[in-house]
Amino acid sequence: MMTITKEQFNLALAKVCNPLPGSVPSPTPYKLAVKQKYNGLNIIDFFAVSVPMVSKEKWIEKIENNNLFIDNKPAKFSSKVYGGNITTHFSEPKTEPSVNVNIEFIFCDEHILVLNKPAPLPMHPSGRFNKNSLTEILKLAFPSENFKIIHRLDANTTGVIILGRTNNAVQSISKQFQDKTAKKEYIAMVEGFPTQKYFSSNTQISIEKTPAGGRTISSDGIDAFTEFEVIKTYPEKNITLLAINPHTGRTNQIRLHLAYINHPILGDIGYKDPDYFKNNPLTYSDDCLFLHAKTISFRYHEKEVSFSADLPDKFNLLNHIVT
Repeated sequence: MMTITKEQFNLALAKVCNPLPGSVPSPTPYKLAVKQKYNGLNIIDFFAVSVPMVSKEKWIEKIENNNLFIDNKPAKFSSKVYGGNITTHFSEPKTEPSVNVNIEFIFCDEHILVLNKPAPLPMHPSGRFNKNSLTEILKLAFPSENFKIIHRLDANTTGVIILGRTNNAVQSISKQFQDKTAKKEYIAMVEGFPTQKYFSSNTQISIEKTPAGGRTISSDGIDAFTEFEVIKTYPEKNITLLAINPHTGRTNQIRLHLAYINHPILGDIGYKDPDYFKNNPLTYSDDCLFLHAKTISFRYHEKEVSFSADLPDKFNLLNHIVT
């Protein structure tokens, strides 16, 4: 397998991103997996429970218009769902929200591709985004490739991301993330001043998604552990710069842990104010979240390697360059 150079990457990306792939109106597919607890539920009742913000009449209309599927087969009014089923329906043709495609090339060989992901940019199709997502853009730019996601960043989180080009690389690096031997360091600007230079959080996080697609702090959730270190405080702006090491990889983990201790990440409107996501989508339309995946380290070809992504210019807000 041939390696991809920085010049080849930038040229291929430019060809498919002007205009953005999602700028042409098209139906957006929405897929929803059925959990075991919904076994035997009528298809309409399933959506009434799973997507409560949409009326039953809308699902009835979709069935009438042959626009609701269970495992790629048209649903009927009498259809029931079972754990493992994948439901699909399509929106009316529409343009997708704009995204940031200033994707920076860091490294590539025959096994992996390393990028600095900008924001906002979802990793893969979800919610309002389909073609305007990292994996779909890469498919258009490199149709002969099959880049595989090894780990994820939120749409509004910037930083280093590793994509696999071969199954062996995906399995090897994924296992290191699962075994917690891969190391990740994030940088964040947060509101307020922590009372200690070093502190941590092991607050549990819910498994269930919120209606907007996020998570919540939950006493009966799954374990999550994050360590924090104060790098610098800015008293005149009520802001602190943190280095962060998440030891688990739960959805929105860092954002939730910091909001819970009253030090929300700068720009994280929704986790600072829980009511925000009741009427707004999970992905912010602007590059407003001050959370950056700076470095990832893992074993590769029998040696320890590290890849780092430069901080976005927005971190120069305080006329301070973090090195």
